[in-house]
Amino acid sequence: MNSPSEAGDTAENPWHHLHPAVLWFEAGKILRRLLVPLVIGGLAVSRQEGGLLGFILVSSVISAFGFVSRYLSFRYRLTTDGVEFREGIFTRRQRNIAVARISHLNTHQNALARLIGVVRLDIETEGGGAEEASFGALSISAAEEVRRHVGSVGSLPKSEHTLYAASLRDRALAGATTLQVGAVVAMAAFAWRFTRRLGGDESPAGGESRAFLGSVGSWLDELFASISASPALTLLSIALLLLGIWGLSIVLSIVRYHGFRISESGDELELQSGVLSRSRTFIARDRTQAVEVRANLVRNLLGFVQVAIVAAGSHRQDRARSRIFIPITSVDRTPRYLNALWPQTGDEPDWQPVHPYYRSQYINRRLILLLASALTAFLVFSTDLAEIAALTLICVASVFVIWRTAGPGFTRTGFALCDGYLHVRTGAVSPRRWIVALSRIQAVILRQTVFQRRHGVMNVVIDVNGLANGQRIEIPNLPRAQAEKMQTQLTPRGLRGTPPARPAG
Repeated sequence: MNSPSEAGDTAENPWHHLHPAVLWFEAGKILRRLLVPLVIGGLAVSRQEGGLLGFILVSSVISAFGFVSRYLSFRYRLTTDGVEFREGIFTRRQRNIAVARISHLNTHQNALARLIGVVRLDIETEGGGAEEASFGALSISAAEEVRRHVGSVGSLPKSEHTLYAASLRDRALAGATTLQVGAVVAMAAFAWRFTRRLGGDESPAGGESRAFLGSVGSWLDELFASISASPALTLLSIALLLLGIWGLSIVLSIVRYHGFRISESGDELELQSGVLSRSRTFIARDRTQAVEVRANLVRNLLGFVQVAIVAAGSHRQDRARSRIFIPITSVDRTPRYLNALWPQTGDEPDWQPVHPYYRSQYINRRLILLLASALTAFLVFSTDLAEIAALTLICVASVFVIWRTAGPGFTRTGFALCDGYLHVRTGAVSPRRWIVALSRIQAVILRQTVFQRRHGVMNVVIDVNGLANGQRIEIPNLPRAQAEKMQTQLTPRGLRGTPPARPAG
């Protein structure tokens, strides 16, 4: 495939097709989507003579027509102000994405694509949601030509500087402190229960496979019975299980963040990572919506945080967790990365406190949750005196922890307005800090519960494009007059005339 020509006269710019390798990728994608319907349909017609072969042929022809016609009809060319696309056979569609609307570019290359020498290029705009346009397969030279044409997004000159590179220690530390091992335990428990169910089924269907699963289930039952007979062996087994899960979490993190690297050049950042499948994301600083600095309990105790960014136009699957900027770093190095992203945002601002009702609300909510958990535990477990004493001791200790963390949680919650940015921080056990460019705020929403109404306080919710539904930037329990004043100041109408936040230089 010829490389796109330089964007000069639009009329002389030729149209280009995708790389032919896109046919393989589209065929695999369609096969994955239709695998279950094809299996069901094949079983339905398998009893008829020649029915299965005919069904496979018809399905193959229909599927092949779909992705071949898309390949033949999809064309693109570079225009003076953006990228233009045409696609469709029966219904023709044409659209032009202006360079000014592009927030960032993503390139992805799995093992097969690396072997062939192609990449997938996604163009995302500030409108949010899924990608605006996707090149299923481009040669590396063609993808680089498109990236250079976009200009301010992704054009990395030779003077690029490595801002961050995840070392083996960083990757192992990120896995050791992630606390996300519940899914592994749940999958192991489900596999064990599934094995026992199949093994206990006496149906002749399944034959040797069911006999094997039955023997595995019996072996597990004997193993668990021998372990539970000795309290010391039980504690040792639990410790080894937790240690194994912890080690698995470290290994997965090492693989996930392999090659994780952030380069900066002027107004642009390049994020790349991957082992077999490599991905690269090009983001312009001035199109970043918000920055989140977060830490769980373990990382907070050890003095480590994770930095994530919210960029307009993120994939729906990426928006659920933002986009990892720094997987893990020490607290004292965080200002350096924040200042590299947005100047002066790493400096400690003059924090404004929230209403003291926050402390009472913090205690009341956790006590209600603790009471519900305690009642459930007393109903589930037997009424043995030792168990009652243990549960009572746990409840008393939990109340003490809630009481002791309420004060630091209140003092560590607040907001600040400075240099065109809004800073919001909450929590002391698992602290979280948001930094939002004022020019990127979409709306400001005030919320008030019945209990807050009695104390004259309201929550201020900051709506930023790119945040997932589960994420929320919220300033809790501000006096009503102060909350209403902030809503007026931070709404797009109140910010009219405020220049967009851009880095110096």
